[in-house]
Amino acid sequence: MAQSGWVARLQLGLALWLFFWMAPLEAGIHRAPIVIPAHKMRAIAQYPTRNYRVFRTGPTGEAVPIPFQIDEINGIGDYVLNEGPQPNLQTGDNVFNNLDELSFMGDDVGPVGAPKSWPSGQTPHAVFEIRITPPAGVPDTAEGAVYVAVYLQNMPGQVDQKYVVFNLKSGEIMTSRYRYRFDQKNYLVVNGVDMVKPGPVPGADKVPLIDSSTFYAKADLKYFLTLQVNHRSVNSRLEAFKTGPVRTIVRVTFIYQFLKLNFEVGMYTEVSFFSNSVILPAIIYNPLDGIKSLNRGSGFYYGFALRESPSRYEFNTNMKAYEEESVGSGLLNFLKKEEKPEKEYWASLIGEDRMMYVLMRPSQQMLQDGNIPRYYVKDINGDDLKKRNNNDTRPIVESPVNLGLYFDLTRFREGEHFMSFQLFFENKKDYKNIELFKSLDRWAIKAARLF
Repeated sequence: MAQSGWVARLQLGLALWLFFWMAPLEAGIHRAPIVIPAHKMRAIAQYPTRNYRVFRTGPTGEAVPIPFQIDEINGIGDYVLNEGPQPNLQTGDNVFNNLDELSFMGDDVGPVGAPKSWPSGQTPHAVFEIRITPPAGVPDTAEGAVYVAVYLQNMPGQVDQKYVVFNLKSGEIMTSRYRYRFDQKNYLVVNGVDMVKPGPVPGADKVPLIDSSTFYAKADLKYFLTLQVNHRSVNSRLEAFKTGPVRTIVRVTFIYQFLKLNFEVGMYTEVSFFSNSVILPAIIYNPLDGIKSLNRGSGFYYGFALRESPSRYEFNTNMKAYEEESVGSGLLNFLKKEEKPEKEYWASLIGEDRMMYVLMRPSQQMLQDGNIPRYYVKDINGDDLKKRNNNDTRPIVESPVNLGLYFDLTRFREGEHFMSFQLFFENKKDYKNIELFKSLDRWAIKAARLF
């Protein structure tokens, strides 16, 4: 089943001001979210979710509360979400265990060294140290820790901070670093991403980064017909969501139909939004064995219409470039030496006042089949892309995108495929953060009980 999700709700006026004012400071170990499942911290688990509090150690040894979130995952792998048309709150057990996740921001991680004093003088029933250690070779990084306290009585209040807010009516996610606008007809694509300029009045100025996104799939079936779909061929509905201080999660269901075949494929996903990143893990069911059933030229892409041409950015990636099919290209591809797949594929765009980092993790089956992404970049700006119809089903070279990921569908086997996408948005130029994003899977996280 799918893992990870979208969305929450918005409080305007003073609440929004407080949100920005209380956004993470330039501190901690890094600017990325930290998400840890309960089964990797067995010593900490097995208590009711309401009994937990998380602290960093202050300069005089005091326990400083930080925003955190516990998200339950039920027995079939779905997040337990409490709001929306189809909430599933009854499927949770209100205990931190198994696949449940603890999340907090790297900005809030403090120094290693347990607190010596606790809020209101109330000593917790148990205290656990979560130590986060950077990998070797990453410059200017240091080890840090947070302290998870369990209270059986006299529990202190939680931190009144919210790093991500959501306006359900307008379909907007707002953080201290970006504004993300959903296409509410299809939650797989966006109607824009703006960067929030830092300044004395946070959020007063926004710089457009992405105008829109789209996807397109062409399945050229052997001895049959050719199917083409794009984001307007898909219907979606928001089923449920949860809002918390660190992350918002929403479950969205998609249903589409292949022309006159009356062949429906249902898919759903849960997307997480943090203050500087979007995580989209999805399981896609493929009804066709591409290796046996599809002709060359069958493909899928997901792309963005950047407001400015990609040529205005420093672009780096470990992917190979997309090559358009042409006469004789099938033979050339056959003769090419098979490349060794990477475990992760990434691309970074660095501008003077903004950065975007894209991370994609294919499933193990996809890697075994050489089913890996190719990048597509076109030197064209957003205004010129708007002249192309966003609703048409077009191949990537004719599409309204100037940055995209492309997959060869002839390498997609029939069945379920898990793919994880993560987008990082930063409202400043900082090469160090790009290097940190590349190393996140190599940070060591260890939990131990102190008392």
